[in-house]
Amino acid sequence: MNTVNELVESLTPSMVNDLKQAIELGKFPDGQVVSNEQKELMIEATILYDAMKLPQEERTGFIHRKKQTSGIMDDTSDIILSKDIDHD
Repeated sequence: MNTVNELVESLTPSMVNDLKQAIELGKFPDGQVVSNEQKELMIEATILYDAMKLPQEERTGFIHRKKQTSGIMDDTSDIILSKDIDHD
């Protein structure tokens, strides 16, 4: 394999799920700790895999935004209220 794209193309869904789990837990299935460099590479690989193989709405980090009747995207759903701030 000569390129990152070729490497990502060779990944299976199971392999990608294993990478995502290692990212979440900070360790591989055998218990070995994931280094920061490994974590960055695995995140890059899973993002590329998602972009190449999955429809947009199934990709990691996808946020469904509704269009208003005017056709403009509604960004208000992206606001997360904090319990430390008094909301009127």
